[in-house]
Amino acid sequence: MKVKLDQNTIQMISIFHNLTGTNVVDCLNEEDCIYFVVAEGQYGLAVGKGGAKIKNAERVFKKSIKVFEHSQDLEKFLHNLIPEIESMEMRNKMIFVKVSSSDRARTIGKAGKNVKVINKLLSRLFDVEELKVK
Repeated sequence: MKVKLDQNTIQMISIFHNLTGTNVVDCLNEEDCIYFVVAEGQYGLAVGKGGAKIKNAERVFKKSIKVFEHSQDLEKFLHNLIPEIESMEMRNKMIFVKVSSSDRARTIGKAGKNVKVINKLLSRLFDVEELKVK
C-alpha cells in the first residue's frame, strides 16, 4: 500500500533521518507524540546508545517520540508494535490480537489512543482495516 505524505511529514522524516541516520518508512504526528516507523534492523540505530538519539530528537521536535521497526511480514510488524501479543487471528481485513489482562490497558491506551495509532499504521502500511484487542 502506498503512503502519501504531506510537506510537514516529509520535513519531520528528513530531520529525524539527519538526527538518527535511519531510513524512515512512515511517520504519524499526533497531538503529543510523533511515531516513526524505521526500516527493518534500524531500531537500535534510531534509539542510540542509552537512548541518546531519541532524547535529542525529542528535544528538537519538542514532543515525545516512539519508534517502531518495520517488517514486510505483518505478524512480525504487529509484534514490533505490540510485544505483548499472545495470539493473533486475521479474518477478512480485521486482526484480532489477544494480550494478557495485565497488559490490556497499556496496549489499548488511554481512550484507545494506542489502538488508534496502530490502526492508522496498519491501514497505511498493510491492507488491514481494523485491529481488535481481546
